[in-house]
Amino acid sequence: MCAGSHFDTTDWALDIVVEPDGAWHWKDEDEFAEAIELGVFDMAAADAVRAEGERVVAERPWPTGWEDWRPPREWTPLSLPADWHVV
Repeated sequence: MCAGSHFDTTDWALDIVVEPDGAWHWKDEDEFAEAIELGVFDMAAADAVRAEGERVVAERPWPTGWEDWRPPREWTPLSLPADWHVV
């Protein structure tokens, strides 16, 4: 990245939590409902956010593009500073 570059992000207020056993649930539904009530999302946008979440959940195992990445063999662990244990 060049100096001065930045990223724009959007928080759609509704998250998905996936448990180790694969069960999932929505997180922050109360905040999402409040955002709808405040007009941050109209019902069409809210429905689209939920539909996208459901689409993502259905596409398990959620490929990231990093599945086959391995560090180069010449990489070694970094050493910790002498005072690493001091809080």
